[in-house]
Amino acid sequence: MKLLQDVLANTPTKYFGHLLSKLVGTDTIPFFLITKKGTPLVFINLDECFETSFLRIESTSLEKCCTTISLLRPLDIEGKLTNSFCDVVRLEKTSNCKVVDLSCICAVQLLDTELLTRKIIIEPKW
Repeated sequence: MKLLQDVLANTPTKYFGHLLSKLVGTDTIPFFLITKKGTPLVFINLDECFETSFLRIESTSLEKCCTTISLLRPLDIEGKLTNSFCDVVRLEKTSNCKVVDLSCICAVQLLDTELLTRKIIIEPKW
């Protein structure tokens, strides 16, 4: 997954520079992790006061069996923070990073990159 993100961010084409990341619209592949108990791994960002299971991979250490991830801020259709998977319309990158022990993880669920590029449009009321 980190390799795919690096390809998105760092693959220049001969004539169009970093065309792939511009076409996709992001350099992030969002995902969430499933624990051995079968539940999504949840993190709390105390600085910005939100809870999330949506993540971005930053680096991986196979020797230490761990990965560094950054938290993605989940927003609903009104652009407000949400804790419900069903209400997430958009994800925003944050600079808050965590280290995860991979021996506690049994599955990874990749998500659509459109969650990072989707615009939240609120129509004015009459």
